[in-house]
Amino acid sequence: MKRILSAVIFLPVFWVIVKKLNPLAFHALMVAAALVGLFELYRLAEAGGHRCHRLLGAGVALAFLGAFAYPWIRIEYALLFALFMIPVASLWRGGPWGSAFGDIGSTLFIAIFTGVFFGYLIGLRLLNDPPKGEETGSDLVFLLFLVVWGGDMAAYYFGRSLGRHPLAPAVSPRKTIEGAIGGLAGAVGAAFVARAWFMQRLSVRDCVILGIALGAVGMVGDLVESMLKRGAGAKDSASLVPGHGGILDRVDSLLYAAPLLYYYYLLTMRS
Repeated sequence: MKRILSAVIFLPVFWVIVKKLNPLAFHALMVAAALVGLFELYRLAEAGGHRCHRLLGAGVALAFLGAFAYPWIRIEYALLFALFMIPVASLWRGGPWGSAFGDIGSTLFIAIFTGVFFGYLIGLRLLNDPPKGEETGSDLVFLLFLVVWGGDMAAYYFGRSLGRHPLAPAVSPRKTIEGAIGGLAGAVGAAFVARAWFMQRLSVRDCVILGIALGAVGMVGDLVESMLKRGAGAKDSASLVPGHGGILDRVDSLLYAAPLLYYYYLLTMRS
């Protein structure tokens, strides 16, 4: 029930932010979500014994986000800053040195992970192409959320009612093959809802391909986060969203699916 209530409350607000407000409102939301997700991951990494450079990692993530939003911020600058400053920060902090590789690697991975994947959400919103022009990006963002969340909800309820065969028991014991199949069907169905509702330029082929691809990649993203949580001995990344855990528990599937939709649109659908 908490899942349904959270969706009922959040989706109309999200619709207004994506479809009705200036893109800067969505950018601000994504920056805030990225920083919350960044610190959730750092908490998990530190629970696993790593000493992360939290504030420096936040600066690196913001640099990557800026590279997606502003053409004059090149992604190479963000990468160079990260590769130079994070090892120097570990050197400045001092020993013990036995954990240096893990500390540097965790800080760097989490900063790039959040900066790049949330950056693709910003990149989607900024796409501008006929026939809808500036509406293109908002349509794509809402398509992504509708398809991935539709698949996620279908997988959850199909798995609870019909699930018998574990999908990845070593990582996420509750996920089942039946739930995954239901999730893919739900994602395809959500794509057709988007086609009828606000994105008529989707063909039947687009709906099927995107439903299956975004649904499948979203499941991979969910399993990756489950692996990270299991490595840290945590059930959820946090308890920010009722019924869903932390920000990462809610957007892990979206983060992996966003680049796929971004390049699918550029390569196959752009006018």
